[in-house]
Parts: sequence; structure tokens; C-alpha cells
Amino acid sequence: MPNYYTSFSVLLPVGAGNIEAALALYAQFEQELEADDQSVGFLAEQDTANSDAVWLRDDGGEGDPEHVIAYAFRCAQAFGLTGRWGFDWSLSCSRPRLDGNGGGAQLLDLGRGESVSWIDTKQWLDEKLSAGEASAVSAEAILQPTIEAQGWNEHSQVFVLRGFIDSLIAADPAVADQLRSHLATISGEQDGMLCRECGEPVFIADSGTSHHVGCGLVLTDKRDRSLTMENAQS
Repeated sequence: MPNYYTSFSVLLPVGAGNIEAALALYAQFEQELEADDQSVGFLAEQDTANSDAVWLRDDGGEGDPEHVIAYAFRCAQAFGLTGRWGFDWSLSCSRPRLDGNGGGAQLLDLGRGESVSWIDTKQWLDEKLSAGEASAVSAEAILQPTIEAQGWNEHSQVFVLRGFIDSLIAADPAVADQLRSHLATISGEQDGMLCRECGEPVFIADSGTSHHVGCGLVLTDKRDRSLTMENAQS
């Protein structure tokens, strides 16, 4: 059977004069959990290189981040600790299982005794993947009704889509790529054609003329696949 591991190693500053009391709190916490048939899930020791901190780490791959958090809050209340403190952990497996790897992190406000922020890497990835799919569906759902309502022809669509794609490149590259594909479908991307002014790919509508948003020029298709550029204001 595969073995699953939770690993972490972190220092909890409690003050040089509070080390023994912090270790006593750990022993008390451990006894309480054992009385409830639970494992404490971490070790607490004095760190030889840092006289004001307790070293918290997993016990040979057995680790319980929730118990570390509870212990940190006990120390904060006992020793008047304030400010932010946190730690991260990794999840691994003795065999290459699909569910065997991951990790997380917690950011705590010790003075207020609450979690400020946390992350679970698997949950984060699942949410990002789902958000990407939702964004693509949303963009498609919103864009087409707008085109129909405005009565945009291919020329207008190319102009608007170019600007929309440019605004999405940094915010959502996946959606920008999907819109690029739609743009190529309705406009007919000229293979190898680049705008002489800005170097961006040129898209030409079936009507033969399209604005290139990147540099503000009107591009005219000469049908021999050579391009001339005319100033948009002329």
C-alpha cells in the first residue's frame, strides 16, 4: 500500500524567555490530543541556532498543519505574540499516485488569532482551470449577442475584436487565444503578413479592407496578397 506524507519545517518565534513554557504547552497539547485518540502530528523542539524560537516540523512524514495552527495560536495567547506568521507544507507519496502530490500554506495573524489567507495547491489549480473554461464560455456568450445587436459586419467585428484581444492578452491569455481563432475565421488571416508599422499579424476582412488597431492604419488587400497602407485619416 502507498504511504502518504505531509512534510514541513518552520520556526515559531516565541521569545527567548518563553522557550521552556512553549515546550510545556506543546506537551500539554499532545496529551490532550492523545486523550482524544488523536496524534499531535508534529514535533516541537528548541532551535539551537535561534534562541527565541521553537522549531516545528513533521514527525517522519507525519504532519498535521491544523494542529500546528492551533498550537501557534496557543503560544500567541500565552506569550502575547502579535503580527503575521505562517508556514507551508508539501504532500507526497511513496508511489507515483495521481493524488499523491500537493501542498498548501497558511498565513496567520497571531494577535487576532485568525487565519488571514490560505492556499491548497490542488484546489487552486482546479479553480483556475474551471475559471478558464468559465471565462471562455462567458466571453463567447457575451460577444455574439453584442455583435448581433449592433449589426456589426465583418469589418466592424475585426476592428472591435482586435482591441478586445489586446486588452485580454495580459489578463486572460487563454480567452485571448480563443478570440484570435474566431478573428482568423471571420477575417481570413494572411499567412506571413505582418503590419509594416508595428509588426503585428494582419487580418483582412472578406470586404478587402480592415483597420489595424495596433497602429491605427487602414490596410488594403490588393488581391495579389501584397499590402499597401494608407493613413486612416486620409
